[in-house]
Amino acid sequence: MKKWICTLLALALTAACAFPVLAEDDPAVVTVNGDVIAQSELDAMIDSVSARMSQYGIDGTDESVLEVIRQSALQQLVDDRLLTQDMTAQGCYDMTGEEEAAIAASAQETLDSLRQQAESYFTSYLDGQEDAGITASDLAEAYLTSSGYTLEYMENHCRNALASQKYEQWLMEGESEVTPEDVQAGYEQRVEDSKAAYAQDISAFETALASGQEVWYRPEGYRAVLQIMIGAQGEDDESKLASVKEKTDDIYARLAQGEPFTSLIAAYGEDSAFDSESFYETGYQVHRDSILWEDAFVQAVFGADMQAPGDYTQPVVFGDNVHILYYLKDVPAGAVSLTDELSEALKEDIYSERVNSKTEARLAELKETAEIIYAQ
Repeated sequence: MKKWICTLLALALTAACAFPVLAEDDPAVVTVNGDVIAQSELDAMIDSVSARMSQYGIDGTDESVLEVIRQSALQQLVDDRLLTQDMTAQGCYDMTGEEEAAIAASAQETLDSLRQQAESYFTSYLDGQEDAGITASDLAEAYLTSSGYTLEYMENHCRNALASQKYEQWLMEGESEVTPEDVQAGYEQRVEDSKAAYAQDISAFETALASGQEVWYRPEGYRAVLQIMIGAQGEDDESKLASVKEKTDDIYARLAQGEPFTSLIAAYGEDSAFDSESFYETGYQVHRDSILWEDAFVQAVFGADMQAPGDYTQPVVFGDNVHILYYLKDVPAGAVSLTDELSEALKEDIYSERVNSKTEARLAELKETAEIIYAQ
């Protein structure tokens, strides 16, 4: 489901179709075409926005930052309310009997699944404890109730999901499908943007990778490295090397006899990354200017005994382990290959961008005629 719809659903669980009667200690902060947004809704949204910002290391307790968060949260609530009102006006919440039956069935199935997961967790929690006078089933039910996970809540969630799908269809009616040419053009643009951003900036490239951003171009200078990692004992590097000397002597003897390095990883290595067969093909990918690896590791990867693929190092100590590194290959620079899987994902992204654009345009229209009154 598209990002804006996910946001809309999270908000609309309590907002769609009916709005709460305000308590005296829960004043209105804004009304949107007569519909009230209460302080409690704003507080909940502020907490949500603050949590997201904290993931990027932003201090949400700072007064100036908090005001920005408050304004952002308030705007999100207003936008949501306008969209929810528009969804209602377009008949997206007008459900057929068949749709209501499907909503009820899906809600019950979801609630049953949550109940089963909670009961399983509390069964494990109570296992081995003395008689607590309460069952896992009781704890599960109490948890669901206190969290607000009722059948009505689940039905609202499912109803909002279906209404949002209908709204998307309404927004995109008459729009052309994403063509292979669109995908190719989108791919080329993304590659060009990534190349401009990262070709000469390894720090930015690796930061983007680490933060989960899309990266479509790999800079030059990376090499793939395998390793045999062995747990060692000792107070210093010398004693740690001595504690595994018998193993390392065996490894070098077998390498000298022509045994593949990969087979020795399986025989001696303790690095769980190599539990995956595919990792033998990719290895650890390291650049001279890498910021994701310790300096000592980078220096070893690009040391004097690592001049060409097939070379390997003498034992190197990192922390409590001894490592023998192997130069697997140079990693080609350039664009990420546009595989069938990536092409399909890009097609969905392009469609999502179009939905977002249509949604923003629709919001702008709604705001032109909306009556939005903010409390002082």
